[in-house]
Amino acid sequence: MNRTIFVAFLVSLFMTGNVLADNQIKSAMSAAPSSVSAKATVLDWDLKTLREGSNGWTCLPDRPDTAGNDPWCVTESWLNFLKAYVNKEKPTYTQIGFAYMLMGDAEVSNSDPYRTEPTGKDDWVTDLGPHLMMLIPNREMLKGISTDHLNGGPWIMWPDTPYAHIMIPLESRGG
Repeated sequence: MNRTIFVAFLVSLFMTGNVLADNQIKSAMSAAPSSVSAKATVLDWDLKTLREGSNGWTCLPDRPDTAGNDPWCVTESWLNFLKAYVNKEKPTYTQIGFAYMLMGDAEVSNSDPYRTEPTGKDDWVTDLGPHLMMLIPNREMLKGISTDHLNGGPWIMWPDTPYAHIMIPLESRGG
């Protein structure tokens, strides 16, 4: 009897792990159009591979440490960016990068990438729905683009940091 219970316990653990991985893959794939996510590599937030892909895109599931639903699908430049950001290092990407966040994003400071407390309407980005993001290696090319997240169109997030990037909302916001 004890052997049967032990085997059932092991099977249960295995099945729970598979369900969790399947849920993370489904979440990650929701970040981009299926034409991108269907053949993308899927990683968890420990950057462990959940599914190998073949199209050069990488998708990550909803982040467990943030409120809301915020999965990502990114190109290699964005992977470089994310690894640098997590380690508080300067990114080293050299190519333009694209990222999808079609489920939206967590609330965040527009000026300070590590701020966790709301800073006020002019800086604290809320209710950000589906959007695209672009990395431009030549930061000089970002000059002249608005930094106002309420301007109704694209803006530069984290402009005075090594993590500056263009945010492109896909729904009306602001103005």
